[in-house]
Amino acid sequence: MNKHGRIIEIRGFKGILTAIFIVCCLVTGFTVFPGFIAMNIWNMITPYITDMPQMSLIHGVMLWAIVFLIWFAFNGRFPSFHFGCHSAMNEEEIKEFVEKIQKEREELNKENNHTEE
Repeated sequence: MNKHGRIIEIRGFKGILTAIFIVCCLVTGFTVFPGFIAMNIWNMITPYITDMPQMSLIHGVMLWAIVFLIWFAFNGRFPSFHFGCHSAMNEEEIKEFVEKIQKEREELNKENNHTEE
């Protein structure tokens, strides 16, 4: 007895036709319809750009497939860019930063003195 899942039973020719219809609807809903939307958006933009070709439905589906594959390549997350600033430095961090700058300045002065001689 399976408590977690449900077994779908297909009986007869009517059941097979229903299953094929459901699969076709899912394929159409997840591929052709977004491709149709991508095609229409592309065709709305192209008159404003010089010498851009119009798309047919198959090109829209391929554009949608490319977008989906890019999404899939990034593990289901589109790459994102984050803009912002870091939190303010406390006094200890500022002292460490100033000391690091002074050490680098001293090293540069030593190198410059050696090259001048």
